[in-house]
Amino acid sequence: MQEFQYPSSMSEVRKENEWLLRTIEYHFKNGNIDLMKTMALLHKLDIPTINVCSEVHLEAINKVKLRRFGAEDFLYMYKVFTKRREPRELFKQYSSDGRNMTTTDLLYFLRTDQHVSNADEHTASTIINSYEPVMRSKRKRRLMTSNGFFKFLTSKDCSIFNQDHTKVYQCMDFPMVNYFIASSQDTCFTGNQLIEQSNINGYISALKKGCRCLELDCWDGPENEPRLYHGFALTSTILVKEVIEVINMHAFEVSEYPLILSMEINCNPVQQRVIANYLINILEDKLINMSHVYDDPTQLASPEELKHKILIRCKNVRKFSYSVPGMWQLVDGEAGENTGGYDPEGETEVKSVVPTGIRAFRMKKKTMVRLALEFSNVIVYTKSVDFKDFRHSLKHQLFYESNTFSEHGAMKLVKQSASEFAVHNSKFLSRTYSAGARRNFSNYKPQEFWNVGCQMVALNYEVPGLGMDLNRGKFQDNGGCGYILKPKFMNNNIKFDTVVSDQNVDPTIIVIQIISGQHLPICRTPSKITIDVCVRVEIYGASTDCAAQQTKIVQSAGCYPNWNDCLLFCVQVPELALIRFIVKDVNPLSENELLGQYTLPFTSMKKGYRIVPLLCSNGLSLAPTTLFVYVWYA
Repeated sequence: MQEFQYPSSMSEVRKENEWLLRTIEYHFKNGNIDLMKTMALLHKLDIPTINVCSEVHLEAINKVKLRRFGAEDFLYMYKVFTKRREPRELFKQYSSDGRNMTTTDLLYFLRTDQHVSNADEHTASTIINSYEPVMRSKRKRRLMTSNGFFKFLTSKDCSIFNQDHTKVYQCMDFPMVNYFIASSQDTCFTGNQLIEQSNINGYISALKKGCRCLELDCWDGPENEPRLYHGFALTSTILVKEVIEVINMHAFEVSEYPLILSMEINCNPVQQRVIANYLINILEDKLINMSHVYDDPTQLASPEELKHKILIRCKNVRKFSYSVPGMWQLVDGEAGENTGGYDPEGETEVKSVVPTGIRAFRMKKKTMVRLALEFSNVIVYTKSVDFKDFRHSLKHQLFYESNTFSEHGAMKLVKQSASEFAVHNSKFLSRTYSAGARRNFSNYKPQEFWNVGCQMVALNYEVPGLGMDLNRGKFQDNGGCGYILKPKFMNNNIKFDTVVSDQNVDPTIIVIQIISGQHLPICRTPSKITIDVCVRVEIYGASTDCAAQQTKIVQSAGCYPNWNDCLLFCVQVPELALIRFIVKDVNPLSENELLGQYTLPFTSMKKGYRIVPLLCSNGLSLAPTTLFVYVWYA
């Protein structure tokens, strides 16, 4: 099979596109064509580098077999499936004279291959002025050399992540239930939660990573100084006062949007009062109070309204009373037993009667802890209540009340009644946490709970792996502020199953060409000086969208492998999809299989020639390690 040859000049690029359009004109004379005809036409054009009907793509093809493609869509698909060029070869392709790119050359590249539809000559001139390293005369004449073009193509301006999304761009005026919220559990630990030291740095680290919901597990301490540690584990303790002071210092360094402190109170009423005083006296005006409860008794405040405010989430003995317009007040509620969270596999409830004005709830050791009214007074918007079932919540739960679900309890609800769970989460805040059996070893997959609209899917920020990769990828969106607006269909009481299967919406087809890698880390040993490397691309989202594909293995590769492999995916709910890149060394002698990883939301993924900035397993940058890819979707 003869290899497809790219034209040597920009004028020939235009002629090539015109020839392609003339070639396919006959096939589109009656309008759009379906995917199978598209694939047949690609074969007719003798695509050299990929068998587009190979077995690995059949599943994706079957999902979009009724999809219709126009002539322009087909042209882009053709270009994706043909062999892509390295940056310096790409420069020669678009340069008019093979030595320099004019603003016209660069503008044509931006519009044609980078899909920057609003680019103009000013855009091209700005890029040349920013990246051209040669003499001023080149910039003055608005010419870009191959070095300048390479510098541009490997810069943040050509990152696969949309740079417009590195700042807050979503509307922040909806009630808090309409947002996914970056959440942490076991925040005080930076290692194994069963045997490691409790560490105040865990809170600083989580806040610097954009976390907006921290967990505080409070217990009685000597001399009436409450301590913070993981109950029923061999860990050291830290003073609750010190943690609150650290939170006060770092709460809004990364994000100005509200911080939620999810508190588990295992202290006696005396030490609860001590904690309440610390919250009031240390946090001062940052702590939310009744003056921020406005005259709308049906919904929570928005992140915009709660900027630079800290909310306490905990059990409460009081209810809001809305008797006079514009006037809210707290009234004592009826006391009784309460559990820490919905867990269908939990222990049998222990019945108890406690005095009015004191709240009690069962701990893991079947002990009862009374909640002092002084502490209850600092719980305003995010009161935690028991979950019984969706019907009960719909009838009795108040808008400011939230639920806690164990990993197993939440998963059971996802499997049995995902639609009702999604509707529930359009009305109330929900927090999930990992099962005790998996603590210290891994995080659960958060995607399954995001899929039904759970807002606070709590993960251990110090445990590397898939869970934190997805969390990091999702919450880098919207400026990394820790709040991501949910898709519209999740905030309109529409059942999620109906959204997936019944809406008459064309699925999105995604083609990702993995071209090459740059500066891949090689752990060289006397017995291994090269790597056998491949790239795996995974999609996490709605259950129908989850998929994974892998490039060929480049054996005995160095730091700059070339793949030129195309991967094809189909996504029905792009609003929920996350794209994860993994670079692996599959050499049997490899000491570290993972060479790099990166995750981003599909909605933040840019088309065209893009750089994927790889991270190590704990999320730190591996710069200058990158992948060079070409992305197209429609």
